[in-house]
Order: sequence, then C-alpha cells, then structure tokens
Amino acid sequence: MRTGELLIPVGHDLGVMWSGAGDERRQQVRIGTEVMELDDEDFVIWLLAHGVGDEDRPTRSSLLERATALGLPTATSEPALDRFLADGLLVRVDPEGDNALEFARNHQLFPLVQGLGPDPEQPWLQLVGILNHPMAQVSSALYDVWAWSQLAPELWTGCEDAAVVAQQVGVTNPGEIEPRQVLAGVLGQIHGLLCVRAAYFDRRRIR
Repeated sequence: MRTGELLIPVGHDLGVMWSGAGDERRQQVRIGTEVMELDDEDFVIWLLAHGVGDEDRPTRSSLLERATALGLPTATSEPALDRFLADGLLVRVDPEGDNALEFARNHQLFPLVQGLGPDPEQPWLQLVGILNHPMAQVSSALYDVWAWSQLAPELWTGCEDAAVVAQQVGVTNPGEIEPRQVLAGVLGQIHGLLCVRAAYFDRRRIR
C-alpha cells in the first residue's frame, strides 16, 4: 500500500533562547549552519510534523487539522507551513515517489539515542532508546540505516550501504536488499523515530 506524500521535518531543535530582557523567547532550530528562530505557534507547526505517536504519518492536511484542534487558526498555521516548506524546515516526500531519492541525496539522518538491539518478545524488530528504556520499535532495515547514518554522507548512501550489508549476510527480503525499497521503508517509518526525538534530519553536509 502506498503511503502517499508525507511531511518530513528537517533541523535540530536547540531549545529556547530568551531575550536580553528575559521577557521574550524564541525557539531555535538549526538547519545546516543556519539557526532559525521561531515563535511558539510556528514551533508547534514544526513539532507536529514529527508526528504525535508511532502510527502518525503527518501530511499537509492532517497537520493543519491537528493544529486547528490545538487552537491554532488556519490563517496563521497555513502560512507558517508554506514558509517552512520554502525554507527547508519541512519537506513533502512520497516514500515511493520520484522525490524520495532527491530528498535522500540531499539530507542526512542523525541518531540521537542508543540502539538496544532485538526486542526480546519480537526479535525480528529492533529497539532504540536510552540505556534499558526503549523509546521506539523499528524494522531491521530502518534500524541498520539509523544506527550507521552518521557515517554516511547522505541518507541515500546509508540505504545503499545497508542493502549491501544485508546481502552479504544472506538476507533475501527485497525490503532489506534493494536500496530503493530500503529508502521507501525508512521514509515510511521514520516518524516513529522522529516523534520520540530518536533522530533528526539535516541538510547534507558539503564535504
């Protein structure tokens, strides 16, 4: 089943910056070498693109609906979403579409927590988290890409590398040995990691 076009957030949350007077705050998000400063309402829009649970796969319409449910007027949330798409803080990607490869060649995935290995009750799935506290459960293909992602110059190379390793150890599942299918699986599942801040996307580094 096709997932359809998803919203994927880009950038690393640096936290709050207060003004010198201490009465005004801005949320800082780093993307590449730039630091964007967002007000609280705009920051909520960016946060919602991470998903609010393991099964949430934000799209433009679902994000705006959730923003409205939180009390944010469409008159402000929709322009913020469009602005983020123009600035690169949000990207619309169809995991199985042509723009998925473009996204993967221009962005890098960074892990923020530890790999905990196979789930004791479902060993075909992998856990990520902090020490002995799992935060997310993912497929082996996503786990392999995520675990080694900081060594790859961009997401696409990470997917290619994961596919090669899987072939070398005798895996036959196309979802783990075909790079394009690995990428589709990663993008289709990545919100399960983004929503718990187990990873973030950034622009590809120019080396």
